[in-house]
Amino acid sequence: MNVLVISGSPRRKDSYLICMEIWNELKKYDSEIEFEYLQLSQSNISECRGCAICFQKSELLCPCKDDEIQSIKEKMKNADAIILSSPVYAYQVTGQMKLFIDRLSYLFHRQELCGKPVLIVVTTDGGGSKQVYKYLKMTVSGWAMDLVGDVQIISPMYFENREPKGVFKFNKRVYAKGQKRIKSIAKKLYEKMGQSNKKVPTFYDIFLFNCLRSKIYTSDADRTYWKDKGWIDASYFFDVDINPAKRFFGKVMKRLIDMLGKKISSGT
Repeated sequence: MNVLVISGSPRRKDSYLICMEIWNELKKYDSEIEFEYLQLSQSNISECRGCAICFQKSELLCPCKDDEIQSIKEKMKNADAIILSSPVYAYQVTGQMKLFIDRLSYLFHRQELCGKPVLIVVTTDGGGSKQVYKYLKMTVSGWAMDLVGDVQIISPMYFENREPKGVFKFNKRVYAKGQKRIKSIAKKLYEKMGQSNKKVPTFYDIFLFNCLRSKIYTSDADRTYWKDKGWIDASYFFDVDINPAKRFFGKVMKRLIDMLGKKISSGT
């Protein structure tokens, strides 16, 4: 099995160290597990030009197609699990991570990574980790990935002998809590990699699924992709037991989206 880390950090420091700790925990379950650390700042990724060709026609027609974004996507498709890692920059992901997400934004339309296990790692010198986590959660959910969990670390409170940042300084209880979280999430990630069972969608997942399905009314490429996948009239991206309340909620959402989509298609 292999795990691919997509790191938005321009340095190999806090986020890198946390990912290495996760790898060390994973190796306790399988010493041969492969771990690739891909640092986006070292990758050739061109800025999105906003032409929307990838949405309307195909990502293969992207004017920036000669960079490394497609090869990175292939690495993601071939991995057994993915870790998305970013420090907090101005209460958001780093510029490198945002550029990466921008260039793969067509995955919100055509979910090629559907069901892929993913873990989110966020490090910060103070605040902002919740905001970054929420953004990355929305991203991987929109890509229909299987979010296993997250690790959020306030670096000055976790790493010993680190220069304090205001009130944030090393705390043994915070360190112990972080260690417990890393061990727990590594175990969950390993178990998820070995499972064939699909996740049971939450109400949020079902809501997002139906919102994303609206793209079939604005893009022929999306309609063809969703039709080929059998998703247009499905309850979710894959067959899974959904309780009656969620199924009813999904049907209501589908009807609303269909009504809105037909109005958009007719121009009324």
